[in-house]
Amino acid sequence: METSFEWTNLAASVLAGLVLMLIGRRLYWLFLATAGFLLTSLLTHAALPVGQDAWWWMLLPMFVGLFGAFLSIFLQKILLRLGGLMSGAYLGYFLLEPLLAYPWPWIGFVAGALIGLASILYLFNGALILLTSLLGATLLLEPMDASPEARLVVTGALTLAGCLIQKRQKPIEPRRGKDHKGDA
Repeated sequence: METSFEWTNLAASVLAGLVLMLIGRRLYWLFLATAGFLLTSLLTHAALPVGQDAWWWMLLPMFVGLFGAFLSIFLQKILLRLGGLMSGAYLGYFLLEPLLAYPWPWIGFVAGALIGLASILYLFNGALILLTSLLGATLLLEPMDASPEARLVVTGALTLAGCLIQKRQKPIEPRRGKDHKGDA
């Protein structure tokens, strides 16, 4: 029998996944909070031997996520780049971990981080759409018990759907200072 904590965790994951897939680039603070939370929880689980039923292991990831969301209001440009790096790292690990044997999934972590950062730097709106859609799709699929191939196919389909939906929305521009006329 699943606990109320597990149901709450599942509901929050599904809700955040849907919101990120459908309107993620408009809610960049949610994107940053989610990427910070997921990456910190991944690293916390790797560093600390904690049982899945322990609620306290989520305190550090929650703090990092909330802190990132708060700072995003003031430091949008810098934090969106950091969000690209964090979400890329998490997504690289999530997508390659089922396919590669230990210790190789960490290559996906590093490669994903570099790809996420580069994509935010050079393709701002497109990268924000892709990363929020992909992060939302992975949140929806985390509880899915299926083969790695099936997970990749469903992740791809959900990501494509999220990209198409978000692409139809008006693009956002990063806030710029009064004296800055350069690119993001």
